[in-house]
Amino acid sequence: MSRAVIQGKLVPSGCLLLLICVLFGFACSSAPPAADYDYEYERDYKVGLISERLLEKVSPQIKRPAVIVVTSFVRLDDFSKTSRFGLLLAEQLLSRLAGNGFVLRETRMKNIFYQSPSGEFVLSREFSRVAEELDARMVLLGTYLEARDHILLNTRLVDFHERAILASYDCQLRKTPDIAALLAD
Repeated sequence: MSRAVIQGKLVPSGCLLLLICVLFGFACSSAPPAADYDYEYERDYKVGLISERLLEKVSPQIKRPAVIVVTSFVRLDDFSKTSRFGLLLAEQLLSRLAGNGFVLRETRMKNIFYQSPSGEFVLSREFSRVAEELDARMVLLGTYLEARDHILLNTRLVDFHERAILASYDCQLRKTPDIAALLAD
Protein backbone atom coordinates (compact mmCIF):
# COMPACT_ATOMS: atom_id res chain seq x y z
CA MET A 1 0.00 0.00 0.00
CA SER A 2 1.43 3.38 -0.95
CA ARG A 3 1.41 6.27 1.49
CA ALA A 4 1.57 10.02 1.17
CA VAL A 5 3.02 12.50 3.64
CA ILE A 6 0.68 15.27 4.83
CA GLN A 7 2.05 17.73 7.39
CA GLY A 8 4.73 15.28 8.38
CA LYS A 9 2.37 12.31 8.85
CA LEU A 10 2.05 9.20 6.72
CA VAL A 11 -1.47 8.78 5.33
CA PRO A 12 -2.67 5.93 3.07
CA SER A 13 -2.86 7.17 -0.54
CA GLY A 14 -6.47 6.02 -0.87
CA CYS A 15 -7.50 8.37 1.96
CA LEU A 16 -5.67 11.25 0.29
CA LEU A 17 -7.38 10.54 -3.03
CA LEU A 18 -10.79 10.37 -1.32
CA LEU A 19 -10.13 13.66 0.50
CA ILE A 20 -9.15 15.39 -2.75
CA CYS A 21 -12.27 14.09 -4.52
CA VAL A 22 -14.54 15.24 -1.71
CA LEU A 23 -12.96 18.68 -1.50
CA PHE A 24 -12.95 19.08 -5.28
CA GLY A 25 -16.58 17.97 -5.44
CA PHE A 26 -17.65 20.59 -2.88
CA ALA A 27 -15.55 23.35 -4.41
CA CYS A 28 -16.82 22.75 -7.92
CA SER A 29 -20.41 21.96 -7.10
CA SER A 30 -22.61 23.72 -9.60
CA ALA A 31 -25.86 23.00 -7.80
CA PRO A 32 -27.72 26.28 -7.37
CA PRO A 33 -29.33 27.11 -4.04
CA ALA A 34 -32.86 25.81 -3.58
CA ALA A 35 -35.04 27.87 -5.90
CA ASP A 36 -38.20 27.21 -3.91
CA TYR A 37 -37.01 29.09 -0.82
CA ASP A 38 -37.01 32.87 -0.80
CA TYR A 39 -34.34 33.89 1.71
CA GLU A 40 -35.01 37.60 1.24
CA TYR A 41 -38.72 37.14 1.96
CA GLU A 42 -37.93 35.10 5.08
CA ARG A 43 -35.48 37.76 6.25
CA ASP A 44 -38.08 40.49 5.82
CA TYR A 45 -41.19 38.71 7.14
CA LYS A 46 -39.76 35.95 9.43
CA VAL A 47 -42.83 33.76 8.89
CA GLY A 48 -40.86 30.50 9.05
CA LEU A 49 -39.09 31.54 12.25
CA ILE A 50 -42.33 32.63 13.91
CA SER A 51 -44.13 29.37 13.10
CA GLU A 52 -41.14 27.28 14.24
CA ARG A 53 -40.89 29.11 17.56
CA LEU A 54 -44.61 28.76 18.24
CA LEU A 55 -44.66 25.05 17.39
CA GLU A 56 -41.58 24.36 19.54
CA LYS A 57 -43.57 25.46 22.58
CA VAL A 58 -46.79 23.54 21.87
CA SER A 59 -47.08 20.56 24.17
CA PRO A 60 -46.99 17.12 22.56
CA GLN A 61 -50.07 16.27 24.68
CA ILE A 62 -52.18 18.35 22.30
CA LYS A 63 -53.54 15.68 20.03
CA ARG A 64 -53.36 16.21 16.32
CA PRO A 65 -55.25 16.94 14.21
CA ALA A 66 -56.20 19.85 16.47
CA VAL A 67 -58.09 22.77 14.97
CA ILE A 68 -56.34 26.14 14.97
CA VAL A 69 -58.29 29.26 14.07
CA VAL A 70 -56.01 31.86 12.52
CA THR A 71 -57.03 35.49 12.84
CA SER A 72 -55.78 38.53 10.98
CA PHE A 73 -53.05 40.42 12.78
CA VAL A 74 -54.40 43.68 14.18
CA ARG A 75 -52.89 46.99 15.17
CA LEU A 76 -51.76 47.01 18.80
CA ASP A 77 -53.04 50.54 19.25
CA ASP A 78 -56.49 49.75 17.78
CA PHE A 79 -57.66 46.12 17.84
CA SER A 80 -60.48 46.88 15.43
CA LYS A 81 -58.05 47.71 12.61
CA THR A 82 -55.81 45.64 10.42
CA SER A 83 -54.04 46.23 7.13
CA ARG A 84 -52.95 44.27 4.10
CA PHE A 85 -49.82 43.51 6.14
CA GLY A 86 -51.94 41.96 8.93
CA LEU A 87 -53.95 39.93 6.43
CA LEU A 88 -50.84 38.70 4.62
CA LEU A 89 -49.06 37.69 7.82
CA ALA A 90 -52.06 35.61 8.92
CA GLU A 91 -52.26 33.93 5.50
CA GLN A 92 -48.56 33.10 5.50
CA LEU A 93 -48.62 31.67 9.02
CA LEU A 94 -51.70 29.63 8.16
CA SER A 95 -49.75 28.07 5.28
CA ARG A 96 -46.75 27.31 7.49
CA LEU A 97 -48.81 25.73 10.26
CA ALA A 98 -50.90 23.63 7.86
CA GLY A 99 -48.06 21.21 7.23
CA ASN A 100 -47.64 20.33 10.90
CA GLY A 101 -50.61 18.09 11.56
CA PHE A 102 -53.12 20.79 12.41
CA VAL A 103 -56.46 21.55 10.84
CA LEU A 104 -56.50 25.24 10.03
CA ARG A 105 -59.48 27.52 9.87
CA GLU A 106 -59.39 31.22 9.33
CA THR A 107 -61.63 34.07 10.22
CA ARG A 108 -61.53 37.62 9.01
CA MET A 109 -63.64 38.90 11.86
CA LYS A 110 -63.01 42.30 13.29
CA ASN A 111 -63.40 43.00 16.98
CA ILE A 112 -61.84 39.75 18.10
CA PHE A 113 -60.82 41.36 21.39
CA TYR A 114 -62.54 43.66 23.79
CA GLN A 115 -61.18 45.47 26.82
CA SER A 116 -62.61 44.28 30.12
CA PRO A 117 -63.40 46.72 32.95
CA SER A 118 -60.10 45.69 34.58
CA GLY A 119 -58.21 46.76 31.44
CA GLU A 120 -57.38 43.28 30.16
CA PHE A 121 -57.94 42.39 26.54
CA VAL A 122 -60.02 39.24 26.16
CA LEU A 123 -61.62 37.38 23.28
CA SER A 124 -64.99 38.83 22.33
CA ARG A 125 -68.17 36.81 22.79
CA GLU A 126 -68.85 36.78 19.07
CA PHE A 127 -65.37 35.46 18.32
CA SER A 128 -65.74 32.83 21.04
CA ARG A 129 -69.02 31.70 19.47
CA VAL A 130 -67.39 31.42 16.02
CA ALA A 131 -64.38 29.54 17.42
CA GLU A 132 -66.72 27.08 19.15
CA GLU A 133 -68.63 26.54 15.91
CA LEU A 134 -65.32 25.80 14.17
CA ASP A 135 -64.42 23.32 16.96
CA ALA A 136 -61.24 25.28 17.68
CA ARG A 137 -58.71 23.96 20.14
CA MET A 138 -56.30 26.84 19.59
CA VAL A 139 -56.41 30.37 18.26
CA LEU A 140 -53.48 32.13 16.60
CA LEU A 141 -53.58 35.83 17.46
CA GLY A 142 -51.22 38.58 16.46
CA THR A 143 -50.71 42.28 16.93
CA TYR A 144 -48.28 44.70 15.39
CA LEU A 145 -47.13 48.23 16.09
CA GLU A 146 -45.58 50.39 13.45
CA ALA A 147 -42.45 52.28 14.50
CA ARG A 148 -40.31 54.57 12.37
CA ASP A 149 -37.98 51.93 10.91
CA HIS A 150 -39.44 48.69 12.25
CA ILE A 151 -42.62 46.78 12.90
CA LEU A 152 -42.95 45.29 16.38
CA LEU A 153 -44.77 41.98 16.07
CA ASN A 154 -46.42 39.91 18.82
CA THR A 155 -47.80 36.44 18.12
CA ARG A 156 -49.68 34.14 20.50
CA LEU A 157 -51.08 30.66 20.23
CA VAL A 158 -53.90 30.45 22.77
CA ASP A 159 -55.60 27.32 24.08
CA PHE A 160 -59.20 28.26 23.40
CA HIS A 161 -60.70 25.93 26.03
CA GLU A 162 -58.28 26.80 28.83
CA ARG A 163 -57.94 30.48 27.87
CA ALA A 164 -54.20 30.07 28.39
CA ILE A 165 -51.30 31.14 26.21
CA LEU A 166 -49.59 28.00 24.92
CA ALA A 167 -46.85 29.76 23.00
CA SER A 168 -45.83 33.27 22.13
CA TYR A 169 -43.17 34.87 20.03
CA ASP A 170 -42.36 38.49 19.45
CA CYS A 171 -39.89 40.05 17.09
CA GLN A 172 -39.27 43.12 15.05
CA LEU A 173 -39.25 43.35 11.29
CA ARG A 174 -37.42 45.92 9.21
CA LYS A 175 -39.88 48.30 7.63
CA THR A 176 -38.99 47.69 3.99
CA PRO A 177 -40.72 49.67 1.23
CA ASP A 178 -42.90 46.62 0.53
CA ILE A 179 -43.97 46.30 4.15
CA ALA A 180 -44.60 50.06 4.40
CA ALA A 181 -46.88 49.82 1.35
CA LEU A 182 -48.80 46.92 2.92
CA LEU A 183 -49.28 48.95 6.11
CA ALA A 184 -50.67 51.99 4.31
CA ASP A 185 -54.42 52.32 4.73
